[in-house]
Amino acid sequence: MTTGSESASDAGAGAGAGAPLHVMVAEPDAQQRADVADAVRAAVGPVRISEVGDGEAAVKAMTGARPDILFINVKMPGISGAEAVVIARQESVQPLTVLMSDRVLSRWVALSNELGAYEFLKKPYDETHIAGLMQAVMRMRKPTRALLVEGSETTRALMRKLMRQSRFDLDIEETDSGVHAVKLMRATAYDVALIDLNLGGMDGLETACQVKDVAPRTALVLISAPGSEKIETASRHFGFTTFLQKPFYAHHIEDMLHEVFNLRRPYLLNATGRVHARSLRLEEERRARRR
Repeated sequence: MTTGSESASDAGAGAGAGAPLHVMVAEPDAQQRADVADAVRAAVGPVRISEVGDGEAAVKAMTGARPDILFINVKMPGISGAEAVVIARQESVQPLTVLMSDRVLSRWVALSNELGAYEFLKKPYDETHIAGLMQAVMRMRKPTRALLVEGSETTRALMRKLMRQSRFDLDIEETDSGVHAVKLMRATAYDVALIDLNLGGMDGLETACQVKDVAPRTALVLISAPGSEKIETASRHFGFTTFLQKPFYAHHIEDMLHEVFNLRRPYLLNATGRVHARSLRLEEERRARRR
């Protein structure tokens, strides 16, 4: 059995500034492990790195050390990487997980989503891809203040639920009024504000115009209903960075936040969106045939 190893210099890094970020690399090939570890260090600087070479060691290391981020090959010797992740989850160990493989599996999107993975990497591992991934992870771990401006209490409750499923560390405040939103943004610095187009009284576009003056550094996201495509196209002229069209799902929130903060989108996030769009289209076709 291959035992785990840890860089002593990395493990002590960040002393006095809180616990350092702990990244675990589970990969049978020692050189590949080293390459991933080096790419992580190059991207984020001092970091605690653990390395393991088989599935049993991966389970032991995950449940014992509880890493923040896990890079794991799905085809580990002994216990597979996928099985190791499932076993660790049963022990409430849920690091941000990046699956790795020698080849693209036929079910890679479904498998990744079943395991709650953030990304799927195929060998040879690209340093720039890992760098972009780690930069996104560091931004996700940073506290983010979000303001939700939506007139419907039911929609706000749904959006709160979706936003809390995000990997971003979101502190969410909310209001049902554009006028109140401007007051809040005058008093508080938000990183992002999600503003519904059809607010009662002062609508979303007018709210955005006023917000630009009081909170120019806040990223604005337009929430719109189907049929608002022309307004969505023109929304950037009102200060919006991007938009969400109802109905939306957890991966749309995640995709929107990556865009707002100019982060590299995971291949998995793009693929999940395509699969979801295809499933919705097929469902609509089935409904049409039943009519």
